[in-house]
Amino acid sequence: MSALETIRKRAKLLVGIIFLALLVFVLEDALSSGRFFFGGGDNTVAIINGKKIDYTKFHVEADNAIEKEKASMGVESLRDSDVTVAVQTTFKTMVMQMILGPEYQKLGINVPDSELSDLMIGSHPAPDVYRLFMDGKGRIIKQFQDPRTGGLNMAMVLRYVKQMNAQDQARWEMIEEKVKNEDLQSKYFYLLMNGIFIPDAIAKQDNDDESKTYNISYVLKRYTDVPDNSVTVSDEDIKDYYTKHIYQYSQQEESRRVDYVTFAVNPTDSDMQSIKRDVDTMYSQFKHLKDNEDSGFIIATDAQMFDYKYHKAEDLPSSIDSVITNSKPGTIYGPYKEDSKYKIAKLLDVADLPDSVKYSQIFIPAPNGDFDKVKPFADSIKDAATVDNFADLAKTNSKDPETAEKGGEVGWVTRGVELASNPDLEHQMFFGKVGNTIQLKLQQGFLILIVTDQTPRIKSYKVGIAMKNIEPSTTTQQKVYAEVSAFEGNNHTSDAFEKAAGQMNRRVVDIGENETTLAGIESPKELVRWAYDKKEGDVSDAINTGDNKYIVAHILQVTKMGTIPLEQVKAEVKQKVAEAKKAEKIMADMKSAGASLAAVAQKVGSTPATAQGLTFSSDEIPSLGKEDAVIGTMSALNTGAVSQPIQGELGVYVIKVDSTYYANKSDYRLTQMREERDMRNKAPNEAYNALEKKAGFVSHLGRYY
Repeated sequence: MSALETIRKRAKLLVGIIFLALLVFVLEDALSSGRFFFGGGDNTVAIINGKKIDYTKFHVEADNAIEKEKASMGVESLRDSDVTVAVQTTFKTMVMQMILGPEYQKLGINVPDSELSDLMIGSHPAPDVYRLFMDGKGRIIKQFQDPRTGGLNMAMVLRYVKQMNAQDQARWEMIEEKVKNEDLQSKYFYLLMNGIFIPDAIAKQDNDDESKTYNISYVLKRYTDVPDNSVTVSDEDIKDYYTKHIYQYSQQEESRRVDYVTFAVNPTDSDMQSIKRDVDTMYSQFKHLKDNEDSGFIIATDAQMFDYKYHKAEDLPSSIDSVITNSKPGTIYGPYKEDSKYKIAKLLDVADLPDSVKYSQIFIPAPNGDFDKVKPFADSIKDAATVDNFADLAKTNSKDPETAEKGGEVGWVTRGVELASNPDLEHQMFFGKVGNTIQLKLQQGFLILIVTDQTPRIKSYKVGIAMKNIEPSTTTQQKVYAEVSAFEGNNHTSDAFEKAAGQMNRRVVDIGENETTLAGIESPKELVRWAYDKKEGDVSDAINTGDNKYIVAHILQVTKMGTIPLEQVKAEVKQKVAEAKKAEKIMADMKSAGASLAAVAQKVGSTPATAQGLTFSSDEIPSLGKEDAVIGTMSALNTGAVSQPIQGELGVYVIKVDSTYYANKSDYRLTQMREERDMRNKAPNEAYNALEKKAGFVSHLGRYY
């Protein structure tokens, strides 16, 4: 009985341990994603037309997109930058569907399956389909190039689609979804763009305004020339101005003003000595490796990958090209510094290789996976095959419907492009001579390949590069982190931080809720999340921003979406009120001076000046900047007329139109065509922004990702 009781007690303990482990797992996931601790208690990622996109729903969609991206790239994990792109694309697509979807429905816009099929595999496919079959230089891969037109060979594309593996299928589905969404958008925006029209009367007026040119004289009394103590600005004045101009003090989303200090973690002299010792050891080991040991050794260094490709001289890095092209296999160059690393390059092999090869194929299926039964036949085909008889053998024996009727011809492939993911096959294809045959075992049967042609051979180089990162040691990182923690601990209040930061490299930055980049901060994600989870005056713990840097941040100001409180813009409003009061004084002086510019200039202690070649379309006045009130007044004055005082941006003006003339006046219909084109180009973006605003779109994505 006591043994049974012991088992029961231990079972309870085990259940408790498992529960705690699960709790830690859940909390860890929540902390990493931010779903419980950021963006409020309702886990809202965005709001559109009053509807919320819940984090859980979006997280599923984003995870699916990430999994598809991994499958399309054939990798088990993505770089942070690739994850960010996948998440941002998923979010943008979801938002656009919610905003534009109702518009499509109202107008009856859709993409039938037949139309989508035509966009993917029709005679004129979508641009994204073209890009799928292009190399890194924007050229169609030779295997998929139509030899007659130089365009995309759709028969080869269709064959590719029929034989897609899981990785290719994932990539194809992503492109298909993108093409469908873009087709819906293009239909909708095409309707908008073709509804734009500029009436003749407006085009004629605009054409006249653009070509009528003014030469003016003016007197300017700057606000800065009037002493600040000559005007009195009361709190009531500030409040009154703010109320009348409240439309100027609003923003579409929340923002945070943050100041921070940076702690750089740089390698110490001791770290550099240790790194150099490691590099010297690495050099010695690299130098004495056997041929079959180089790849494993390089992968074990900070290079983390091995380049199996043979490169032409012009494709080698400029830091080593002259050395490599004048050396023998086995030569080691380095160590040398590049990209914050010590590198050691070793010439592993030199070979004369064609840049491209042309090949044909015969497919021998293995029904029900019975490879043993068909292998003797496949072997006999391979042994008998030559360049001269391969076409006949393919027409008679190949079961590939796309190439059999063409004598098995597939086309050209370029070294380091189409077959880069299969180094062994690429080696056989490019090291062999014309007539070289290769047998491959596929899931469905055997594939017999033969090289039928190749470009001239050129000297190519296989180079292995071992690397050692130039970075601070763990000891140095811990020491700096301790300094950061001590700074934060001693200055965790707003006043203490500002006092201490004022003596350091303090910087101020305005942060939007969905910022993905901030000047001087490599990875701002953690800072953005922190800023939108805390309140004004809070001081952060140490934040790792990447690139061996820590920051400690302080929230100076929180500005909510909508009207900005007067207290946050009081200094700016006070300046505007002071300028307005100065303008009243200056305008009164100018009006009392008389009707001539000379008299006005003498009264306000200024000197007349001129501005030449102005039009109603002028954005700026030379040496004065943007002065819309002056330009507007100018266009309404007759030649020789003197204006009333004009309250401008820099000060108060009085102007006189000295002369006018028409410069390069053209047919108004050209202006009409240009304006319609410009408006149509702007229409999609401006229309979508208007729909976003109408929908009350608010994004909280930055709090989660």
